[in-house]
Amino acid sequence: MSPPFLRPFWRYYGGKWRAAPRYPAPTHGMIIEPFAGAAGYSLRHYQRRVHLIEKYPVVVGIWRYLIGVSAAEVRRIPYVEHVDELPTWVPQEGRWLVGFAMNAATVSPCKQLSSGRRKLRALGRIFEGWSPAFRERVASQVDHIRHWKVYEDDYRWRGLNPRATWFIDPPYQRMGNHYVHASNAIDFGELGRWCRRRLGQVIVCENAGADWLPFQSFATIKASSMSRKSGVSQEVIWTNR
Repeated sequence: MSPPFLRPFWRYYGGKWRAAPRYPAPTHGMIIEPFAGAAGYSLRHYQRRVHLIEKYPVVVGIWRYLIGVSAAEVRRIPYVEHVDELPTWVPQEGRWLVGFAMNAATVSPCKQLSSGRRKLRALGRIFEGWSPAFRERVASQVDHIRHWKVYEDDYRWRGLNPRATWFIDPPYQRMGNHYVHASNAIDFGELGRWCRRRLGQVIVCENAGADWLPFQSFATIKASSMSRKSGVSQEVIWTNR
């Protein structure tokens, strides 16, 4: 019997879940994502030992909540039109999760469904907002990530360097300023040197025009609504293999 197929737990700007099958498959039993976000690559290979490293406390809190919460508790969270309508027993991390469900490809949780998303839901889109369908997706998947670990830290991760598959997807050099921790705060020269020193398999994502590693053309993928008016992103890649 094949293992379950996991989908994103929430919508996040720059997420790689759709594009993940195009990237090289992991060659190690451990996967490390230093800019974790919604962990799209790890979700495609969730049975492995996954270590998520993330600087944004909101994202860290959501992952810790998902790793520890029971499916039954998730199913108790009621459908609401606004996050403030949630009952008091729902913890802050759960509220953040519901907030991300309210809109697509955002960098921080929202309070309510946008007008555009309300129209889509009225047309029968069952995953718009914290809907019964969206809630069931989350509840049915949490048991499969109990073995994951998450760390609140920057990409340097206290100097640790285990031999693993490193999937490195930072805020992009030329278009990463939407994030709470934006690309203009990153020393890309330092990041490039750090990437080269990782042990094991290293996969680095970027957008065309980035120059902090010798990137190669990779793929044209569907972009999030915040990133490109054209609707596509010209992705490049660097690997050490």
